[in-house]
Amino acid sequence: MGLFDNPLENGRSFSDLKKYINDFKIVEEKDTKGRLRKKAVYTGVWFVPAEKPEKTRRKLIGTLAMVLFLAAAYVRMILLTHASSSQYPVMLPILLGLFPGMYLIMGALSLPFGGDPMRRDQYMRSFIRVSRSAAALGVCDVVALIATMIYRAVKPDWIYFPEDWLYTALAVTVPALAVGIIFLLRSIDLDEKPNEAVAAGKLKQVT
Repeated sequence: MGLFDNPLENGRSFSDLKKYINDFKIVEEKDTKGRLRKKAVYTGVWFVPAEKPEKTRRKLIGTLAMVLFLAAAYVRMILLTHASSSQYPVMLPILLGLFPGMYLIMGALSLPFGGDPMRRDQYMRSFIRVSRSAAALGVCDVVALIATMIYRAVKPDWIYFPEDWLYTALAVTVPALAVGIIFLLRSIDLDEKPNEAVAAGKLKQVT
């Protein structure tokens, strides 16, 4: 769904936005053929970048770049053959990290690179989703790294694999990138504008 798309006009049920139902009002209008059609009108607050558009755009592009780099590093880490890659306590949290990883990419692609104001649901599915997914993925990676360290400590005769050092480097890089993504997003200054600003012409009118 685009930044200002009407979920009903795009064939989506309004129940898709039931978490934010208090931010919408359903109205009926007659179309050109005289038939009544339901429309969802947003009545909640708008989240508007308070910085210069160029500054916000640079931060958002930087966030997207870090997300893509993190995703590439994570996938490469999964494909490595290292000493503990056959251990379930190590690989299970890494594989579980794929789920927040997918949400991380989805959220990053939903960020308002054009500087447009966001509805509450759009803000949650971009800024908040990216922050939470990055944190969850970082936690999965750290758990796997701790499990690796424990495995090597209790089993000192583990076999050395050429990719062990690369795995360790990536396992440290992933949470560092996750923290960087969170801090970069939180550095973006957003203002909450009341819906009356739309009617006053300060924001785009969306129905």
